[in-house]
Amino acid sequence: MPTSQGSERVNRIASYVEAQYRRSAVESEWDPVFSADYRWEHTLRVAQYGKIIAEGEELDSEHAIVACLLHDIAYFFEFVDVDWKDHGRTGAEIARPVLLDAGFSEEETAEICYAIAVHVDGEPATPHPHTKLADLVSDSDNVDRFSAYRCALWCQTEQDDFQAMAEMLRGRIERLKQYAENNPLDTATGQRLFAEKVELQLTFFQSVVEDAELTKLSEL
Repeated sequence: MPTSQGSERVNRIASYVEAQYRRSAVESEWDPVFSADYRWEHTLRVAQYGKIIAEGEELDSEHAIVACLLHDIAYFFEFVDVDWKDHGRTGAEIARPVLLDAGFSEEETAEICYAIAVHVDGEPATPHPHTKLADLVSDSDNVDRFSAYRCALWCQTEQDDFQAMAEMLRGRIERLKQYAENNPLDTATGQRLFAEKVELQLTFFQSVVEDAELTKLSEL
């Protein structure tokens, strides 16, 4: 299957997304943890995972990279009073003229926009046959959401209260065990990557909880 790292169309899309990130970082208010920098860095990692999954599943890597680069584009625009679950569908609307301008055909654009639209909750803005590209984008997004870096972000939300952090992580551990037993991803390559990330988070979070349980004077 074709590969296209550094293709002109990929470069144009990457430049566009980076420009929107930089503009939004200055113009918009962001969460201190999930900042504009985080969203851009997440986008870059998702694109890398998209390339890996495309190669593993023998899918078009250009379409994979571009769809992943654009999957969270809505976050760099103001979408006030819109539920976060709609950011995929909003992003597809934003992406469509950008893709056409970059030289993608109507058919290619429709497939990529569908993958962007459904990556959150599986619901498209307009009817379209389901695609392996859509599975790839969703899987790439979820692999990064369970990454080592997200371990740090989980802990950061309760960094000033170790016992509160441990209690929060106990709940996270139970959720991770469910994911370990029932891998929710769609592609074989995505499932393998996701299983590795879940195991990493389980190991780390269980160690943090064990440390918290040792942090006491009683029973010395």
